[in-house]
Amino acid sequence: MSFMNRIAVLAIAASTLFSASHSYAWGADGHRATGEIAWQLLDTSVQQKVLTLLAAKGETSLAEAGTWADRMRGDASYDWAKPMHYINLPVVWEGYEKSRDCPQYGCIVEAIYTYREQLADTARTDAERAEALLFLVHFVEDIHQPMHTGLREDRGGNDVKVTFYGEETNLHALWDTHLPARFMDNWQSFATHQVDRIDRRQLFDLANGEIGGPLDWLAESHRLAHSNAYSDMSVLSEGYYEKNRAVAELRLRQGGMRLAVLLTDVLASE
Repeated sequence: MSFMNRIAVLAIAASTLFSASHSYAWGADGHRATGEIAWQLLDTSVQQKVLTLLAAKGETSLAEAGTWADRMRGDASYDWAKPMHYINLPVVWEGYEKSRDCPQYGCIVEAIYTYREQLADTARTDAERAEALLFLVHFVEDIHQPMHTGLREDRGGNDVKVTFYGEETNLHALWDTHLPARFMDNWQSFATHQVDRIDRRQLFDLANGEIGGPLDWLAESHRLAHSNAYSDMSVLSEGYYEKNRAVAELRLRQGGMRLAVLLTDVLASE
Protein backbone atom coordinates (compact mmCIF):
# COMPACT_ATOMS: atom_id res chain seq x y z
CA MET A 1 0.00 0.00 0.00
CA SER A 2 1.37 3.42 -0.95
CA PHE A 3 2.23 6.10 1.59
CA MET A 4 -0.78 8.18 0.61
CA ASN A 5 -3.17 5.22 0.79
CA ARG A 6 -1.91 4.24 4.24
CA ILE A 7 -2.40 7.79 5.43
CA ALA A 8 -5.87 7.96 3.92
CA VAL A 9 -7.00 4.77 5.67
CA LEU A 10 -5.72 5.96 9.03
CA ALA A 11 -7.11 9.45 8.58
CA ILE A 12 -10.64 8.27 7.86
CA ALA A 13 -10.94 7.02 11.41
CA ALA A 14 -9.47 10.23 12.78
CA SER A 15 -11.27 12.72 10.52
CA THR A 16 -14.12 13.39 12.91
CA LEU A 17 -11.70 14.05 15.74
CA PHE A 18 -9.46 16.39 13.76
CA SER A 19 -11.87 18.09 11.37
CA ALA A 20 -12.35 21.04 13.73
CA SER A 21 -9.38 20.49 15.97
CA HIS A 22 -7.02 23.12 14.65
CA SER A 23 -7.65 26.52 13.14
CA TYR A 24 -6.04 27.64 9.92
CA ALA A 25 -2.43 28.60 10.55
CA TRP A 26 -1.50 32.29 10.32
CA GLY A 27 -4.70 33.08 8.45
CA ALA A 28 -4.72 33.67 4.71
CA ASP A 29 -2.81 36.96 4.84
CA GLY A 30 -0.08 35.46 7.01
CA HIS A 31 0.40 32.69 4.48
CA ARG A 32 0.35 35.17 1.62
CA ALA A 33 2.94 37.37 3.30
CA THR A 34 5.26 34.45 4.02
CA GLY A 35 4.95 33.18 0.47
CA GLU A 36 5.62 36.65 -0.91
CA ILE A 37 8.75 36.99 1.24
CA ALA A 38 10.01 33.71 -0.19
CA TRP A 39 9.08 34.76 -3.73
CA GLN A 40 11.05 38.00 -3.53
CA LEU A 41 14.11 36.10 -2.31
CA LEU A 42 14.11 33.54 -5.15
CA ASP A 43 16.15 34.12 -8.26
CA THR A 44 14.29 34.34 -11.55
CA SER A 45 15.14 30.81 -12.70
CA VAL A 46 13.66 29.26 -9.57
CA GLN A 47 10.68 31.60 -9.77
CA GLN A 48 9.95 30.33 -13.27
CA LYS A 49 10.12 26.70 -12.16
CA VAL A 50 7.76 27.46 -9.30
CA LEU A 51 5.27 29.16 -11.63
CA THR A 52 5.42 26.29 -14.12
CA LEU A 53 4.56 23.78 -11.41
CA LEU A 54 1.86 25.94 -9.86
CA ALA A 55 0.19 26.30 -13.26
CA ALA A 56 -0.36 22.53 -13.29
CA LYS A 57 -2.76 23.02 -10.36
CA GLY A 58 -4.27 26.27 -11.58
CA GLU A 59 -2.36 28.44 -9.09
CA THR A 60 -0.77 31.70 -10.22
CA SER A 61 1.46 32.90 -7.36
CA LEU A 62 3.53 31.56 -4.52
CA ALA A 63 1.73 33.93 -2.14
CA GLU A 64 -1.69 32.45 -2.92
CA ALA A 65 -0.24 28.94 -3.13
CA GLY A 66 0.35 29.07 0.62
CA THR A 67 -3.40 29.18 1.18
CA TRP A 68 -4.18 26.13 -0.98
CA ALA A 69 -3.89 23.46 1.73
CA ASP A 70 -6.33 25.38 3.93
CA ARG A 71 -8.71 25.80 1.00
CA MET A 72 -8.63 22.02 0.52
CA ARG A 73 -9.85 21.51 4.09
CA GLY A 74 -13.35 21.98 2.72
CA ASP A 75 -12.84 19.08 0.30
CA ALA A 76 -13.61 15.72 1.92
CA SER A 77 -11.21 13.97 -0.45
CA TYR A 78 -8.37 15.72 1.39
CA ASP A 79 -9.49 14.80 4.92
CA TRP A 80 -6.43 12.56 5.21
CA ALA A 81 -4.22 15.68 5.18
CA LYS A 82 -5.81 17.45 8.16
CA PRO A 83 -3.48 16.01 10.83
CA MET A 84 -0.45 17.10 8.82
CA HIS A 85 -0.94 20.79 9.62
CA TYR A 86 0.41 20.47 13.17
CA ILE A 87 2.03 18.35 15.85
CA ASN A 88 1.09 18.17 19.53
CA LEU A 89 3.99 18.26 21.97
CA PRO A 90 4.09 18.28 25.78
CA VAL A 91 5.46 21.17 27.83
CA VAL A 92 8.53 19.15 28.81
CA TRP A 93 10.02 17.97 25.53
CA GLU A 94 13.63 17.18 24.75
CA GLY A 95 13.59 16.74 21.01
CA TYR A 96 11.73 15.00 18.23
CA GLU A 97 11.29 11.25 18.15
CA LYS A 98 9.12 10.10 15.28
CA SER A 99 7.78 6.98 16.96
CA ARG A 100 6.72 8.97 20.03
CA ASP A 101 5.75 12.37 18.65
CA CYS A 102 4.23 11.70 15.22
CA PRO A 103 1.01 9.62 15.13
CA GLN A 104 0.54 7.00 12.40
CA TYR A 105 -1.86 9.28 10.56
CA GLY A 106 0.86 11.90 10.18
CA CYS A 107 2.19 15.19 11.50
CA ILE A 108 3.69 18.36 10.11
CA VAL A 109 7.32 17.28 10.47
CA GLU A 110 6.98 14.11 8.42
CA ALA A 111 4.76 15.92 5.93
CA ILE A 112 7.55 18.43 5.22
CA TYR A 113 10.04 15.62 4.64
CA THR A 114 7.60 13.69 2.45
CA TYR A 115 6.62 16.58 0.21
CA ARG A 116 10.16 17.86 -0.15
CA GLU A 117 11.11 14.40 -1.44
CA GLN A 118 8.14 14.31 -3.82
CA LEU A 119 8.89 17.79 -5.15
CA ALA A 120 12.49 16.78 -5.84
CA ASP A 121 11.41 13.63 -7.72
CA THR A 122 11.52 14.66 -11.40
CA ALA A 123 10.13 11.25 -12.41
CA ARG A 124 6.77 12.37 -11.05
CA THR A 125 4.26 14.23 -13.20
CA ASP A 126 4.03 18.00 -13.06
CA ALA A 127 0.63 17.67 -11.35
CA GLU A 128 2.08 15.41 -8.64
CA ARG A 129 5.04 17.69 -8.07
CA ALA A 130 2.75 20.72 -8.06
CA GLU A 131 0.61 19.23 -5.30
CA ALA A 132 3.77 18.38 -3.35
CA LEU A 133 4.88 22.00 -3.77
CA LEU A 134 1.53 23.31 -2.53
CA PHE A 135 1.61 21.15 0.57
CA LEU A 136 5.28 21.86 1.22
CA VAL A 137 4.84 25.63 1.04
CA HIS A 138 1.92 25.53 3.43
CA PHE A 139 3.49 23.21 5.99
CA VAL A 140 6.79 25.12 6.09
CA GLU A 141 4.70 28.20 6.84
CA ASP A 142 2.57 26.37 9.40
CA ILE A 143 5.49 24.99 11.41
CA HIS A 144 6.61 28.55 12.16
CA GLN A 145 3.33 29.33 13.96
CA PRO A 146 4.07 28.40 17.60
CA MET A 147 0.60 27.08 18.39
CA HIS A 148 1.00 24.40 15.73
CA THR A 149 3.20 22.66 18.27
CA GLY A 150 0.74 23.20 21.13
CA LEU A 151 -0.63 20.80 23.70
CA ARG A 152 -2.81 17.85 22.74
CA GLU A 153 -5.09 18.38 25.74
CA ASP A 154 -6.19 21.83 24.54
CA ARG A 155 -5.94 20.99 20.82
CA GLY A 156 -3.11 23.38 20.14
CA GLY A 157 -4.77 26.22 22.00
CA ASN A 158 -8.15 25.90 20.27
CA ASP A 159 -9.79 25.13 23.61
CA VAL A 160 -8.05 27.99 25.42
CA LYS A 161 -10.65 30.75 25.44
CA VAL A 162 -9.24 34.27 25.62
CA THR A 163 -10.31 37.85 25.08
CA PHE A 164 -7.92 39.90 22.95
CA TYR A 165 -8.51 43.65 22.92
CA GLY A 166 -12.09 42.98 23.96
CA GLU A 167 -12.79 40.34 21.29
CA GLU A 168 -13.56 36.77 22.35
CA THR A 169 -11.46 34.18 20.55
CA ASN A 170 -9.15 31.28 21.35
CA LEU A 171 -5.39 31.19 21.70
CA HIS A 172 -4.79 29.37 18.44
CA ALA A 173 -6.92 31.79 16.43
CA LEU A 174 -5.25 34.71 18.21
CA TRP A 175 -1.90 33.64 16.78
CA ASP A 176 -3.33 32.66 13.41
CA THR A 177 -5.17 35.86 12.70
CA HIS A 178 -5.80 38.39 15.47
CA LEU A 179 -2.20 39.07 16.45
CA PRO A 180 -0.82 39.47 12.90
CA ALA A 181 -3.83 41.59 11.91
CA ARG A 182 -2.80 44.27 14.39
CA PHE A 183 0.52 44.94 12.64
CA MET A 184 -0.15 43.76 9.07
CA ASP A 185 -2.55 46.12 7.31
CA ASN A 186 -1.33 45.04 3.88
CA TRP A 187 0.42 41.73 3.36
CA GLN A 188 2.31 42.82 0.24
CA SER A 189 3.79 45.88 1.97
CA PHE A 190 4.57 43.83 5.05
CA ALA A 191 6.40 41.22 2.97
CA THR A 192 8.48 43.81 1.13
CA HIS A 193 9.44 45.47 4.41
CA GLN A 194 10.53 42.12 5.85
CA VAL A 195 12.62 41.31 2.77
CA ASP A 196 14.41 44.63 3.19
CA ARG A 197 15.53 43.44 6.63
CA ILE A 198 17.15 40.24 5.32
CA ASP A 199 20.85 39.97 4.50
CA ARG A 200 20.64 38.27 1.11
CA ARG A 201 24.40 37.79 0.98
CA GLN A 202 24.25 35.16 3.70
CA LEU A 203 20.74 33.82 3.14
CA PHE A 204 21.62 30.97 0.80
CA ASP A 205 24.65 29.83 2.78
CA LEU A 206 23.31 26.46 3.93
CA ALA A 207 25.72 26.57 6.88
CA ASN A 208 23.88 29.67 8.08
CA GLY A 209 22.50 28.79 11.50
CA GLU A 210 19.52 31.05 10.84
CA ILE A 211 18.20 28.58 8.25
CA GLY A 212 18.35 25.17 9.94
CA GLY A 213 15.82 22.49 9.07
CA PRO A 214 12.36 21.24 10.10
CA LEU A 215 13.51 19.93 13.47
CA ASP A 216 15.10 23.28 14.31
CA TRP A 217 11.94 25.13 13.26
CA LEU A 218 9.87 22.73 15.34
CA ALA A 219 12.02 23.26 18.44
CA GLU A 220 11.81 27.04 18.02
CA SER A 221 8.03 26.98 17.78
CA HIS A 222 7.72 24.67 20.78
CA ARG A 223 9.89 27.00 22.86
CA LEU A 224 7.91 30.06 21.79
CA ALA A 225 4.56 28.36 22.43
CA HIS A 226 5.44 28.04 26.10
CA SER A 227 7.60 31.13 26.63
CA ASN A 228 5.29 33.51 24.79
CA ALA A 229 2.00 32.16 23.47
CA TYR A 230 0.52 30.34 26.46
CA SER A 231 -0.46 32.70 29.25
CA ASP A 232 -1.88 32.47 32.75
CA MET A 233 -4.27 35.26 31.84
CA SER A 234 -7.40 34.97 29.73
CA VAL A 235 -7.85 38.70 29.13
CA LEU A 236 -5.06 39.79 26.82
CA SER A 237 -4.32 43.19 25.37
CA GLU A 238 -1.45 45.66 25.09
CA GLY A 239 1.06 43.87 27.31
CA TYR A 240 0.59 40.54 25.52
CA TYR A 241 0.68 42.23 22.13
CA GLU A 242 3.88 44.12 22.86
CA LYS A 243 5.51 40.93 24.13
CA ASN A 244 4.58 38.99 21.00
CA ARG A 245 4.42 41.34 18.04
CA ALA A 246 8.12 41.02 17.27
CA VAL A 247 7.92 37.26 17.75
CA ALA A 248 5.09 36.91 15.23
CA GLU A 249 6.88 39.16 12.74
CA LEU A 250 10.06 37.13 13.14
CA ARG A 251 8.28 33.82 12.57
CA LEU A 252 6.61 35.10 9.40
CA ARG A 253 9.95 36.43 8.14
CA GLN A 254 11.82 33.25 9.04
CA GLY A 255 9.18 31.13 7.34
CA GLY A 256 9.66 33.07 4.11
CA MET A 257 13.46 32.97 4.29
CA ARG A 258 13.57 29.27 4.96
CA LEU A 259 11.00 28.47 2.31
CA ALA A 260 13.10 30.35 -0.24
CA VAL A 261 16.21 28.41 0.72
CA LEU A 262 14.38 25.08 0.65
CA LEU A 263 12.84 25.72 -2.78
CA THR A 264 16.19 26.86 -4.15
CA ASP A 265 17.88 23.76 -2.77
CA VAL A 266 15.31 21.50 -4.45
CA LEU A 267 14.69 23.28 -7.75
CA ALA A 268 17.79 25.27 -8.70
CA SER A 269 19.89 22.36 -9.91
CA GLU A 270 17.28 20.35 -11.82
